[in-house]
Amino acid sequence: MKFIMIGFCVLLFALVTAALVLWGMRKAYFQRENLAKMLFSKSADAVMTYLKTHDSVTENKMLSLVEGIQASEFLSRNKAVVRSDRAFTAKLIEIMIHDGLIKKVKNGKNVYYVKN
Repeated sequence: MKFIMIGFCVLLFALVTAALVLWGMRKAYFQRENLAKMLFSKSADAVMTYLKTHDSVTENKMLSLVEGIQASEFLSRNKAVVRSDRAFTAKLIEIMIHDGLIKKVKNGKNVYYVKN
């Protein structure tokens, strides 16, 4: 009876270890995508917070608003940080327009407003 119980405990330990290893591998595989989503979400929140007190925002102002925003997953050393990058801001604008958060108005320069 003791040997059956020991065998069961060893089998259970092996299953739990395998599950934890698979979970860690999956987390590492999707970490880059998750960090990018978190970074875009935090940046959009910063822009929307600015638009609560202001009527409009330009692309240059958006760039200064989101510069330095960081995103990291729980219990991970890896971080994603926004540097002064126009490509990130252009992608952020595209995402926010697609999600219906802002609308684009062109009056000599690109100006973005909260979409009602």
